[in-house]
Amino acid sequence: MTGSYKTYATFVSIALTILFVLFQPTKGKSSLPLIAIANYGPHSSLQQTIDGIKAELSLLGYQEGKNINYEIADVNFDTSLIMQMLSKLKSSKPAIIVTLSTPVTQAAKNMIKDIPIVYANVTDPVDAGLVSDSPDSNMTGASDKQDLGLMLDFAKQLLPNATRVGVLYSTGEANDLSLINMLKESAGKRGIEVVAVAVEHTRDAVTRMRLFQDKVDFIYTGSSGAIQASLPAIVSIAESMKLPLFNFNGEEVLAHNALASYGVSDKQVGANAARIIYKTLHGEKASNIKPVYPNANDHAGFISRKRAAKINLIIPDDLPNITIVD
Repeated sequence: MTGSYKTYATFVSIALTILFVLFQPTKGKSSLPLIAIANYGPHSSLQQTIDGIKAELSLLGYQEGKNINYEIADVNFDTSLIMQMLSKLKSSKPAIIVTLSTPVTQAAKNMIKDIPIVYANVTDPVDAGLVSDSPDSNMTGASDKQDLGLMLDFAKQLLPNATRVGVLYSTGEANDLSLINMLKESAGKRGIEVVAVAVEHTRDAVTRMRLFQDKVDFIYTGSSGAIQASLPAIVSIAESMKLPLFNFNGEEVLAHNALASYGVSDKQVGANAARIIYKTLHGEKASNIKPVYPNANDHAGFISRKRAAKINLIIPDDLPNITIVD
């Protein structure tokens, strides 16, 4: 009798344990749609894009932790780790993969065929081979392609006698090759010469900056991850040579990390991507959604008075639609 009771009690205990485990919420998993964000590396411009995505999706009704989740990873600008990052994010079975930067997006295009991909911070999607007419394409996105003519017009207002602009570009990024071509086209129409200096590795940016000494009137830094990762050092060297530096990202000027900017807001790029994500979440195929490019209203101009003082630059009083940051 006692043995039967013990056997029965053991059976009940095991059954209760199984039921307890079965009906416990699964830790680390969620039934909410997951947005996987494959970032190139930690930088303020890319973070601004992520913030813009989240903010716009929130306005569209997707609250993080309530009806949407995010998984974010980056490779610290190391291209050799991109495939590994994408593989890890894919294993989480996201509803959509968001890719930030051209190198990450190009890798995703070749690797991921069964999940919608929405890119952002890609300057020229066509030149990078990311735009397809195929009805089976799983990729679309939001470009950060700015109007470089507007930037150069702004530079000429601030520096009327400028005739030469220096630009560093990464040899490993299609974005940068597109930037050089677009900059030369816009600059040629304005009588400005482009002095382009190649950078193979981020660590080389500092030494290559010295090549601009007495060769240019101002410097422009684009959205390249390899270049932006060295921005503090680039700014420091530019100031030592008394060269004005225009950065693509206004956030760096607002933080007094660069002299001036006339470019596209990264938050707006993120917002543009978010509206594509929203359509995709609601069942629209990526192949039916055209890539989005910034318009004139997505551009904004800023000047840091603090940085201007360091190179003895006098800011004109009659600059239209420019925010001077004190």
